Amino acid sequence: MARQRNPFVELYVTENISADRFVSIFSPVLVEESETHALFQPGNVMLTGLQGAGKTALLNLLKPEVQIAYARSSRQWPLPPHCSRYVAAGINLQKSSAMDFGQRPLVGQHYGAEDDVVVSLLFGDFLNYWIVDDLLSGLETIWASQVSSLISDLALSLVPSRLDDFARALAAKPCWFGAMEGVRTYPALRKVIDHRIAEYRSFLNFNSELSDEISRTKSSAGEPIGVCAETLKQFKILGADVPVFVRIDQFEDLIGLESKHQLSSLASFRSVVMKMLGTRDNRVSYRVGARPYSFYPDFKMFGTNAAAEELRNFKIVDIGDLLRGKEARRSLFPKFCSDVFRRRLDESELLQGASKSEVLKRVFGPKVPPRWKARHYIKGDDSLTFRGITEPTGAASFLTDLARVDPLSAKLGEAWLLQQLSRRDVELGELDGRPWEAASRQWWWKERVQQALLQISASKKQRMIWAGADDVVSLSGRNILVFLTLCQFIWSELLRTDEADIEKLSDGIDPLVQDMGIQEASAYWFRKIKADPHGGDDRHRFVNVLGSSLRSALREDRKMSYPGANGFSLGEAELEKTPDVARFLDLCVAYGVLESYKHTPKSDSRGQSRKWYLTPILTPYFQLPTPHTKEPFYAKSKDVRRWMDAANGMRTTSDLTRQEQLRSKSQLSFLFGDDE
Repeated sequence: MARQRNPFVELYVTENISADRFVSIFSPVLVEESETHALFQPGNVMLTGLQGAGKTALLNLLKPEVQIAYARSSRQWPLPPHCSRYVAAGINLQKSSAMDFGQRPLVGQHYGAEDDVVVSLLFGDFLNYWIVDDLLSGLETIWASQVSSLISDLALSLVPSRLDDFARALAAKPCWFGAMEGVRTYPALRKVIDHRIAEYRSFLNFNSELSDEISRTKSSAGEPIGVCAETLKQFKILGADVPVFVRIDQFEDLIGLESKHQLSSLASFRSVVMKMLGTRDNRVSYRVGARPYSFYPDFKMFGTNAAAEELRNFKIVDIGDLLRGKEARRSLFPKFCSDVFRRRLDESELLQGASKSEVLKRVFGPKVPPRWKARHYIKGDDSLTFRGITEPTGAASFLTDLARVDPLSAKLGEAWLLQQLSRRDVELGELDGRPWEAASRQWWWKERVQQALLQISASKKQRMIWAGADDVVSLSGRNILVFLTLCQFIWSELLRTDEADIEKLSDGIDPLVQDMGIQEASAYWFRKIKADPHGGDDRHRFVNVLGSSLRSALREDRKMSYPGANGFSLGEAELEKTPDVARFLDLCVAYGVLESYKHTPKSDSRGQSRKWYLTPILTPYFQLPTPHTKEPFYAKSKDVRRWMDAANGMRTTSDLTRQEQLRSKSQLSFLFGDDE
């Protein structure tokens, strides 16, 4: 049999494929959530989520090519009818020439003291021309497609005479500051726009100097885009009630450009985009795709101390929040994973002749029973050491004998006995009935199973096992990129065996093969933390210390008094007193290395609190239980500082002298300073 190709080898497949393939592989699960419908209705939206959460896939739905592909295909448009009528233009900041602004520093070259302001103005001017060009190109693409239903729905009419009238009117608008002077036809308009973009690209690649024409005709960020949309409708090229959307993706990449140019928060690339949203121009609606850490805390707009305001100037749609389970409904994420998984296998023709329902569970199988895991950790060595148990007489021997047939029960029996002995005397006969397994203690047992498995595996120098559909989904942490990475590594392990036969897929992938792939994927994501240029090395060291500390505490807690200590909690009041600690933890969450939730602790004196856990994909690397089954470790700020100090002597900026702060250009200043 020919070897099968790994269907998950392309992790970012929806970003680099044709529109027709996008239609076949795109999962509509995210757009089933009504919050995402805001992307397809008037109003500015900041679409946020961690790397790989699905932002770009959602924004790609707005592309004209995708609109055409859906109209031509037999697949139904995945949104309600009122979310299907629009035109959209946009820019991917990573793939476009926008990132070329980092190739040629402009500060100190031409403009004197206000260099940073001029650099931002030039960037805004470039965005204007690029987006107007993309808007016109998109309309031309739809018109050329001859998809009558789409053209009719948009009331689109690209008659040459009407286009020429539109071009003359648009060129005369004051927003161009004379840059369109002399334009009399639509082809001439397109030529001027193309030339402007080409001149920027040539300059940024050191092929020419910036012309005086550009220097004296810089447009205000967003204004030409709104004027263009208005004029298109004025000349009935586009229906008067058709919304015009503007996509701006990879917003977080602007942080690197700002660092390159050493721009201030008032005159920066991100503030230019925020100005576009903040002007509340009802002629166009912006959709900005951004990772959480890229937001300014106050959303400052270019050239002013004013800030764009959430709900007033834009709405935030957080993919992570959409996929998190709520009281009224279960999480959409398992359904999302299942649908993406099925589509990948279907596209690779690995589901021929097989039922497509529940394919995720059929391939990865059910959760591996804890007792099976415990016996696997023992691996024929039936000895478990129950050190320090001297009473009641014979208890250690009883547990040792029990471990030969049921090591999981024996380990939990040890914890039960130690807890009881701290309060009262225990008779040996009490152990015969295994009271820790009583129905009345089912929650006590459930809360401690994972800690017991950790202690058994550690005592035998074995790795804990993760396998089964439930583990794969839970380790993904509501991030579809992590899920695809897990599938990729598991499939790579499968292809190294002789089990990669499609006929054997229906029997499921061996749990040990899954575990090998999961362990490799977890190690990959841990290494990936360090690769981020904006403080990744510091977060990598901190997570290393934190994960190791939590594991040691769980391993040494033989009473299993704190089975939820795979995370930690801090009171909100204490966080307010230590803003540097709060800031660092917030960044760890924003960069996806920690997860954080509000919670009400059992201790009233702590008040409202927050709890933090390692992002689930990191738990196999640190051999920590993934589920959050009990109250976390009640920490104090000094505990977090101790972990920071252990992470190679990390210090907060409050520990530095003023002179050191001014000198410092390190990642540490970025992490702990008051400003990004």
